[in-house]
Amino acid sequence: MARLIKVSGRGDGTTWKSALKDLQPDDVLLLAPGFYELDRGLEVNNITIKGTGNTPDETVISGFFVLENNCNFFTLENIALQTKSGHNTIYVEDDADTYLTLRNTTLYGDEDDMAAIAVNGKCTLELFSSKILNSSVSLFAQADFRLTMTDSLIDYDSENYAALGIQGKGTAIISNSMIHGNLSTYPNSNAEVDLNNTAISYGLIHGQTWVNMLNSTVEKNDDSSFYISDDSWVNILQSEFKGGIFLDKNTRTLIQNSKIDRLIACDNAKVTLNNSTIISHADFQDKATADATRVAFSGRDDFEYFLALNGQATLGGRDLIINPNGSRLAVQDDAKIKLNIVSSSAQDLEVECNRRPNINILGMRWEAKKNND
Repeated sequence: MARLIKVSGRGDGTTWKSALKDLQPDDVLLLAPGFYELDRGLEVNNITIKGTGNTPDETVISGFFVLENNCNFFTLENIALQTKSGHNTIYVEDDADTYLTLRNTTLYGDEDDMAAIAVNGKCTLELFSSKILNSSVSLFAQADFRLTMTDSLIDYDSENYAALGIQGKGTAIISNSMIHGNLSTYPNSNAEVDLNNTAISYGLIHGQTWVNMLNSTVEKNDDSSFYISDDSWVNILQSEFKGGIFLDKNTRTLIQNSKIDRLIACDNAKVTLNNSTIISHADFQDKATADATRVAFSGRDDFEYFLALNGQATLGGRDLIINPNGSRLAVQDDAKIKLNIVSSSAQDLEVECNRRPNINILGMRWEAKKNND
């Protein structure tokens, strides 16, 4: 039977040390506001810890927790955790099969290579209205996971480590949340990642990863702030990219009703675009193929080309809008385009090319200009 244990350092409840010494499975520890320390960390076994203050930062635990194979669940609510140097704040062992739930909880890291939450075994991880600060959530190669992250924040904009690193196999469903830093899947990943009403700084998608992205934003302005590689499949709907989407290898990407600053596709990447806007530059290289319907291709002064193809890349387009804004169109090498344009900010279009038969443009006047390279 579950026991409710009131813990306080003011003499009106069980002391912290006594509660830990007599800890039993299914116990619920109700912590009064204050500071509690774990000198050597704690191996937990089916317990719940709740802070009874008004905010998580009123009830602070300094230490770390380990979930082993005998732990079926561990729940933290209305608590702030401060990690011990050199330790993951919460560590899920290789042989674990557990539920880990954080509600209205804040984890503070040391901005080092130790994850706030490190998952190696089988784990259902739930983050509700919680914050991970100065550290990461890492689902390692051995992990078999299901992550649900709702109304939560991961703030770890590191140059060397992912804020949310996904390896192993499983599903991550992220809704109404923010990730300040990289959301990364890795070459050994076999995962599904669903982003709903969520903002991230960067996305680095590798391995065999399926991404569904709805009403979400990638905030950084780099050329490859959303990088899709390997054998990944990505479905993007009603989202905004303040920098560039970069596609390579064998990726398959569907983009609908979205706004993109730059788009680059190379290798064998295939991309389908519908009802979307590319603001500054689109570039298709190697054997990349693209199909565009009701898409606006625009340019800006600091890009020589608003649209460029080379290698054996192909682009087919219907009902397109083009706004060169002083930049040009280039179709080089053996690349081919077949476009139907319904509106343009320019009366005439100059196409830099070396094979005029590879160009088929309907809907406006255009002139081939020999490529001298």
